[in-house]
Amino acid sequence: MKKIGRRVSLLATGENNPRNGEGTFLRRKDGAILYAYSRYTGDSNGDHAAADIAGILSLDEGETWSDPFLILAHDKASSNYMCPSFLRMRNGDIGLVYLRKYPADETCPVDARVLGTILDTVCFVRSADEGQTWSEPVSCTKDTAYDVIENDHAVILRNGRILIPINRHSVWENNTEASKIIRPTGIGRMFFAASDDDGRSWYPLSDIYEITNAPYSNTGLQETAVYEEISGRLRAFSRTDQLCQYECFSEDYGKTWSDNHPIPFFSSAISPLNIRKVDGYTLAVFNPAPLYTTRTLGTLWGRTPFVLAVSEDDGKTFPRLYFLEDDPNNAYCYPAIFDGGDYILVGYYHSNDTGIVLNANVITKVTKTELAE
Repeated sequence: MKKIGRRVSLLATGENNPRNGEGTFLRRKDGAILYAYSRYTGDSNGDHAAADIAGILSLDEGETWSDPFLILAHDKASSNYMCPSFLRMRNGDIGLVYLRKYPADETCPVDARVLGTILDTVCFVRSADEGQTWSEPVSCTKDTAYDVIENDHAVILRNGRILIPINRHSVWENNTEASKIIRPTGIGRMFFAASDDDGRSWYPLSDIYEITNAPYSNTGLQETAVYEEISGRLRAFSRTDQLCQYECFSEDYGKTWSDNHPIPFFSSAISPLNIRKVDGYTLAVFNPAPLYTTRTLGTLWGRTPFVLAVSEDDGKTFPRLYFLEDDPNNAYCYPAIFDGGDYILVGYYHSNDTGIVLNANVITKVTKTELAE
């Protein structure tokens, strides 16, 4: 299998910056490309450690990039902001969906000792001045829970609905108001939040769905991505521990979903897939290597190699596959995809020879002529 693309950016870690990742792209009105990502500060690279939404800017179609700058600083009451998704709103504003982690306290209707002190909520802000200033954040679900989203996964459907795939990692154990207890769980369940008024209001759209073979999965459905077919039917792909992605369908713009099932073509480590329509193609980026018994995983979690699959029939088949990264001594994950016209950009985590999976961040540029070879 052929390797394509070339590296145009490396956001390496350093002092007071132990992790850079989970990115998303946007074309600004002045033609520049903005890449936003989770930039960790301090000395911890854990998911609950301090992080802000930072950015870099390219004025030459992704060939060179600016130094990092702050886009959205996490508020003092939160642990961090992470996993951004850019949206170009119908009124011309920039929309930004992100995950806010915050400590549980006496104001939360939960037992913080059971929870482990951290809650997650999905937030949305917007900017009318191309990212210089931002509105006050609003919650997209209004629930007290441990919810997870991934970067570059919020989408705007052709009917104008904004759809956010969310995976809930908490359950209520007692249903009386006096003694509600929320318990975190590694087993994810899928649901969707939506806005039908260009981000002015948000609501939970769907029921919460479990993996079909729940007794045999330790992960459930995690880090779901969604794709809209030309017909309007939606496809959702979820990370699992079942050696492949699981897929389901919606015929009503995300309100109800079919039973989820394994899709063997997207064999997978316990790692997310991202899928995007770009001009002329449907592209999927994922880790195809399964966690088979004899494989030595080390510290890389099976997240190598990193493959781009190409479809020209609206995602029905993917006859061409290419390596974006093929070094078995490094790990790669959490892709963001940008359509630049005659090229694409893919941003993702790169372990950068450290043995730490969630470490540096790389942007690779691929010409569309490479996708046809």
